[in-house]
Amino acid sequence: MLRMEFIKPSLLETGEKHRLNFMLVHPCGRMEPQSDMTFSMTCSDPEIVEVNGSVITGLKPGETEIALDLLNDRFSVFRWKVLVRPAGLSAKMKLQDRPRMLFSNEELAEFRERIKRDDGSSAKVVDAARLWAGYLAKADAYVEEDSFEVLYPSISDRWKIALPLTEPKRVPEPQGHTFFPFWTMYARAIEDRLVVMSTAFLVTEEKKYAVRVKQHLLSLAAFGKWYEFDERGAEGNLSNAHLLLGASFAYDAIHSLLTEEERRSIRQAILEKGLHPLAIDIGSRDMHNIVAAKQVAMLYGAAAIMDESPFAAKYLQSGFTYLQSYLDRKRESGETEGLLYDNVAARHAWMAADLYRRISSDDSLIQHPYLREELPERFFRLLAPGEESSFPNLSDSFYKLDIAYLMAMTATHYDHPAALWYLHKHAATHHASLLYLRKETSPTSPSELYGKSASAVFRSIGWAALRSGWGDEDHLLCFTSSCSAKDHNHKDQNNLVINVGGEWLLTNPGYQDYVPGPKADYTTGTVGHNSLLVNGQGQIHLGGGGLQEELLLPSFEAVVGDAAESYGGLLKSFRRSVLHIDSSYYFVVDELELHQDSDEVELLFHTTSAVQDGEELKAPGENLGSESVVFQGEKAALQLMIPFPKEKVLTLREYPGAETYGPYVAVGGTRGKRRRFVTLINPRVHYGERLAIRQEEQDTGSLAAGLTVERPGGAEDIWLFCADAVEACYRGVTFQGEAARISGNGLLNLWKAERLSGGDIDFEAELPLSVYSDARRSSCIVHNPHPVEVSFKLKQVTAGMEVEQTAPPGYYEWNLMNIDRGDQAEGREAVWKP
Repeated sequence: MLRMEFIKPSLLETGEKHRLNFMLVHPCGRMEPQSDMTFSMTCSDPEIVEVNGSVITGLKPGETEIALDLLNDRFSVFRWKVLVRPAGLSAKMKLQDRPRMLFSNEELAEFRERIKRDDGSSAKVVDAARLWAGYLAKADAYVEEDSFEVLYPSISDRWKIALPLTEPKRVPEPQGHTFFPFWTMYARAIEDRLVVMSTAFLVTEEKKYAVRVKQHLLSLAAFGKWYEFDERGAEGNLSNAHLLLGASFAYDAIHSLLTEEERRSIRQAILEKGLHPLAIDIGSRDMHNIVAAKQVAMLYGAAAIMDESPFAAKYLQSGFTYLQSYLDRKRESGETEGLLYDNVAARHAWMAADLYRRISSDDSLIQHPYLREELPERFFRLLAPGEESSFPNLSDSFYKLDIAYLMAMTATHYDHPAALWYLHKHAATHHASLLYLRKETSPTSPSELYGKSASAVFRSIGWAALRSGWGDEDHLLCFTSSCSAKDHNHKDQNNLVINVGGEWLLTNPGYQDYVPGPKADYTTGTVGHNSLLVNGQGQIHLGGGGLQEELLLPSFEAVVGDAAESYGGLLKSFRRSVLHIDSSYYFVVDELELHQDSDEVELLFHTTSAVQDGEELKAPGENLGSESVVFQGEKAALQLMIPFPKEKVLTLREYPGAETYGPYVAVGGTRGKRRRFVTLINPRVHYGERLAIRQEEQDTGSLAAGLTVERPGGAEDIWLFCADAVEACYRGVTFQGEAARISGNGLLNLWKAERLSGGDIDFEAELPLSVYSDARRSSCIVHNPHPVEVSFKLKQVTAGMEVEQTAPPGYYEWNLMNIDRGDQAEGREAVWKP
């Protein structure tokens, strides 16, 4: 079927023109420019838009409709609306001289100094001279190539692109896909070539780079459009943004070598093929990573040409206004598409912030708290322990992410010591360390920077990182209970993953499979994540989760997620609490309320490692009879125990059609409208460091539980778990609250406790409080979650500790005096900042 494609502009200013360029698309996908075709074009209000041949011109503010008839029965009449805005929207700023996109003249001089070979006395880790030699080799290869390939691993396909560039023909959709974005990777490959060769030309002034850049630019100017699907225009694609970015970099870099006619042709392409289609996003508040990329591309396209094409100024203003709002809302909205797309969007935001500073001397975007504080915190806190750079693949993401650009900008603009540490350790040979790290300060590892406060909770996006540290034998648990419901999110609320010593042992499937079928169901559905199924069904809605509580005390950390709304009525409530104890092990407490006693629920725990039941390796399809299941990796292991409820069934399964993602343990077999699961997770680098659990007979009608964790070396932790107002009794201790841990080494941990008595301990509070008490150091830290002061009493007789105080809201610490003298402990008080 023949198709006619052309750009349909939706926004003009008074006096602004747009020339329609037609491209005939044959059934085989071949594209043929139409320069002498006949057509009829009319405007419903010619006072708003003038039509003159293939050129339309905005005359006065208003909205009208254009109708274009190709005078051929094979084509329908095309109709679209055009909004005309008043002219005079040129930016007030005076743009800096060229170059201004990749470097300013001052930055260019500094860069040339930086890449000079030194005398070997420098202690800097990043060898700029050596990296520049490699970068030039890449530029030289781009100059010499007569074709290049674009790889598409997700569909096991590749495009061979012959040079000079011509607009690609439409190709058949890969099986199972609709609107597969072939042009995204294609456009990124072109952008990379334009950036690399433009940079090489600016630094060396060798014209061979500029010659090839000009060839690519003039070829792009001859394209009919810079987006892939005419049916969608510039909506929902990234190719328009990448080609516009590449063209903007390149036009600015070789501007002095272009003739006026070449400049006019390229400027017109940047305006009509790059900017005009993006007018649909002017005024948008959508925070999707594609919209963010297009807004940044608008800013770049406008900055490249608006001193010569004043009508481009509105696009720069749109991009700047959008980014101000975007950065504000990223701190508050709760939206995240996973670390992969957080990084992609952050890269574009950083590009815009850096460019805007360069062309206007306004660094307000660079100084925004989202870029300055939140993003670095998020990536450092979620960085896996061990030697390799790795991140949790929550939502559409991968373990390996290229964050070198983000780290280089963070190190350069904020002197962030951990960002420099990251570049030295993980990206010393990355081109971002060459191009964007403009100064080196003293690096500081996250372990040094954060000390014992390694864990963090990101309440706005519903993510938490409970970790022991960043070393080779440390562990990290990442938890998500989020309201974010973007199309790159998964149905995975109250989900967790765990890395031990650099290995991901409790796993997610990562990036979704877009082909309808079992892999797509598994990668986006709850069944592929470490959460809960109800009667065989997972969560119905994206988002719907939220972090309800958090606690970060020494040796005792907790985070609570609620995911009931995600299930769309399948259950009444689903509350998951994750406790991190002594930077050593975790308890996961799941509390459910169902509609029927007979409703079936299953907790899921996924891995890509070997699964051992006791000492025996197990295969999918087998029941697991042991109280201790081990996920055994290549270097580390994770021990999984479910002491409560006593009656349960553990099976090892694979999901039919998605077996490549690994097996999972399903825990089910209980009854009742209200149910509670208590799971102990022991992350260990050394396989032999197992924990054991001892417990007394349980009242099958009670949701309260008591148990003893036996640790290596003979130490014991006594645990009591309650539900609502139910009282727990275990080993002579009576407790009312969420959870209590009594350790033989003098540690007492209480979570949202009202009272505890038994042995030599007595605690009572007016309202529930969380407490960390270390008898060895005579210290007591209290977290009061209430908006009012709360009185409490704590006595540990054997340890000689007693405190009777009123805790203000928040965290508070008391250093206690010994009560052997018969004195009431008054102590020193200080605000505690975890």
